Amino acid sequence: MPNTEPANGCPARGGGSEHPASDEVLGFPFAPAGSPLSLPPIYDELRRERPVCRVRLPTGAHAWLVTTWADARFVLSDPRFSKAAMTRPDAPKARPGELPRGVLFTTDPPEHTRLRALLSRALTTRRILSLRPRMVAYADHLIERMTPPADLVSSFAAPLAMRATCDLLGVPVSDQEQFAAWSETVLAVDGRSSGDVERAQRELFAYIGGLVETRTGNPGNDLVSDLLRHASPEPVVGLVATLLVTGYETMAAGVTNSVLTLLAAHGKLLPDLDSDALEELFRFAAFGDALRSRRALRDVRVGPVLVRAGDLVMVSTASANRDPSVFGDADMFLPTRCPNPHVAFGRGVHYCAGASLARTQLRIALSRLAYRLPGLSLATPLADITLRPGGSESPPERLLVRW
Repeated sequence: MPNTEPANGCPARGGGSEHPASDEVLGFPFAPAGSPLSLPPIYDELRRERPVCRVRLPTGAHAWLVTTWADARFVLSDPRFSKAAMTRPDAPKARPGELPRGVLFTTDPPEHTRLRALLSRALTTRRILSLRPRMVAYADHLIERMTPPADLVSSFAAPLAMRATCDLLGVPVSDQEQFAAWSETVLAVDGRSSGDVERAQRELFAYIGGLVETRTGNPGNDLVSDLLRHASPEPVVGLVATLLVTGYETMAAGVTNSVLTLLAAHGKLLPDLDSDALEELFRFAAFGDALRSRRALRDVRVGPVLVRAGDLVMVSTASANRDPSVFGDADMFLPTRCPNPHVAFGRGVHYCAGASLARTQLRIALSRLAYRLPGLSLATPLADITLRPGGSESPPERLLVRW
């Protein structure tokens, strides 16, 4: 049985404080594991010996990398670690390009509180459920067009994710391919040039600005129109950009990684995915280096080290979700795992505002595949499946399946 929070409901701060700090700076991202279901093996060593360590990012910046569950929850929920401070001119760069200011993922309270309340007002349970019939229909349409062996990424996961995200926002079908390209570039953490990232951001925000302007004079039944009923165009542009980029990337990777997990670790898809299995997929099926970043506003002790004001701190939620001090058999997919205090959606004020939407979308996608293709299996040996480098979610480049 996995360990849960202490009796007072609060995680122990600095869970690795007994370990000595080291001055060695590690190159990041780390070399991948031999299996796509495994994290880079260095994470096991870091959680034991150097739970908070210095890393050098592809941008050349240095950062603190947090790898344990307790320290991850501490950093993600403590207000001394800021998202807004990462947009300041002197901030170390976690990824290429300048971060956009004033959007949901680069603000702190009280601005973040205002933006999140605005989004919650429009992204209701009723709206999420209203998307279900169209998503089911489009999932079935994509499945009908697949012929074995098929690449699940290009033939199902990516187009379904983009269609679902654009349906929510009222984006024309003709523009969805361009949106996918913008999203992948904006979220890249690899060696892409700052110019490429900033150009994609400008084009994305310009397009959304035009979409918002159109909806201002001609509202519809989409989320953009709902947001405009309660706010001026400027914050709506930022909210839509956040939803479009993170919604597409998260869902496309989530579907792909979940299918890979179920077929490789469980042997089959689950037609009736219950809540425990769904949460275990969110815990387990994040491969590579799933990260959330903050900047320290003042000196703060995290585990064995003193993080200085202005330092960049990156939380590996993937590593935290495999912490054996919290999750029994942490490197195994256990669909009946309960409780499951994973941090896949973050924690604190920046807990993912689209978590309910993500759960609904993943459940629909997996249930349609299980129902329509009950004999689905991998068409490539597990050792030959490679993860896409440089993305925030690290799904496979391709995932060939047959039935």
